[in-house]
Amino acid sequence: MSEPQSDEPTDPPGEHRAHLRGFSVLDASALLNLLFQEPDATAVADVIAEGAAVSAVNLSEVAAVLVRDERDADRILRAVTAQVNVEPFTTEDALAAAALWSPTRATGLSLGDRACLALAQRLGVPAVTADHEWATVNVGITIQVVRPAPS
Repeated sequence: MSEPQSDEPTDPPGEHRAHLRGFSVLDASALLNLLFQEPDATAVADVIAEGAAVSAVNLSEVAAVLVRDERDADRILRAVTAQVNVEPFTTEDALAAAALWSPTRATGLSLGDRACLALAQRLGVPAVTADHEWATVNVGITIQVVRPAPS
């Protein structure tokens, strides 16, 4: 039996954050943009090449879409996780996502969206999404929207 995980904050120390420059956190919509070769999929591929992470919550969202579309989620996600770090949804992330409800409720962001933002806040890096609703969100981190705005 494994030891219980600590509830201590998991923020990387300052010297650890230094190597995260160029690193980003991907929302499920960004990963799906890449996997389905939607507009600007290459922008997501470029983000991954520079270094990216995804919350386990957002990876589950991607898996659900792949299962719904009768695709081989296990094979596809093995390829994704070989290139993207999967970060656990910690107690700290859960509390941060809950705190993000109020500043994001007008845009209708989901729990998955807030999980991505919470992870980006914890790591101190930008969040990358294909959802335009995020463009108006101000939660103290950089948000990069990879999909072009509809005309």
